[in-house]
Amino acid sequence: MISANRTKQKLEAGEVVFGSEIMFPSADVVEILGFAGLDFIYLDTEHSASTHESIAHMIRAAEISGITPLVRIPAQPAGQYAGTILRLLDLGTMGVIVPHVDSREKAEAVVEAVKYRPRGNRGMFDVGRQSGYGFRLPGPEYVRKSNEETLVVVMVESVEALDRLDDILGVEGVDVVQIGTSDLSQSMGFAGRLDAPPVVEAVERILAAARRAGVAPGVGSFAGFPPELSARFMAQGAQFVNIVTASLLTAGVRHWRGWLDGVREKAKEGVLP
Repeated sequence: MISANRTKQKLEAGEVVFGSEIMFPSADVVEILGFAGLDFIYLDTEHSASTHESIAHMIRAAEISGITPLVRIPAQPAGQYAGTILRLLDLGTMGVIVPHVDSREKAEAVVEAVKYRPRGNRGMFDVGRQSGYGFRLPGPEYVRKSNEETLVVVMVESVEALDRLDDILGVEGVDVVQIGTSDLSQSMGFAGRLDAPPVVEAVERILAAARRAGVAPGVGSFAGFPPELSARFMAQGAQFVNIVTASLLTAGVRHWRGWLDGVREKAKEGVLP
């Protein structure tokens, strides 16, 4: 049944939330990350092999472990948002992340697809998982809670979006702007060079615009920046922090490999407890 979106609550309170983008289908990994204490899981369908069936299992794992499930949809024309977003919301995701939102019209289309009337025009389905298949929540109560708890994340990742920032961020119902730094760097002519001064300036410009609009900002590829830049972005208001699961796993392997090497050295030296 639809529950309180703790990630949304933290963002509205001005707190920083920490999540992980998972690029492969695994309900077990989602469950582990939830029990490990992450705020949200960012399930990708733009670049990954995840299907609606695997996403459904991962959403259930998120519910079990208390982590907020969010799903990034594939890039597509604004007119096609509704069907894609509808299916994912009906599976139980607590919010959607939409790439390449580079105009007010696209931002409006995202909100309209996520919210039921009067704010949006989401297709009515009040007998699915989030209402307990109609047994736990009556239709009007389900609609109210769904509109309150769903999180709308739009991605700004192009020069075109930079030119229309205030229009995009001014759309009622947009909760988070995620800066797609990799695509933004490419759009600006610095593909893959996240710390190029013009890219950094663009990120800081978006952070400032988000603060003015009351929208929580996030910086994509956050761990790909030098630590001093990441700290600077956070000081400027970055709240939505996302580290890809592969990076978390790699860091864990490196940590424990270093631990093992240390144990081996002590064993060679005959150091016993």
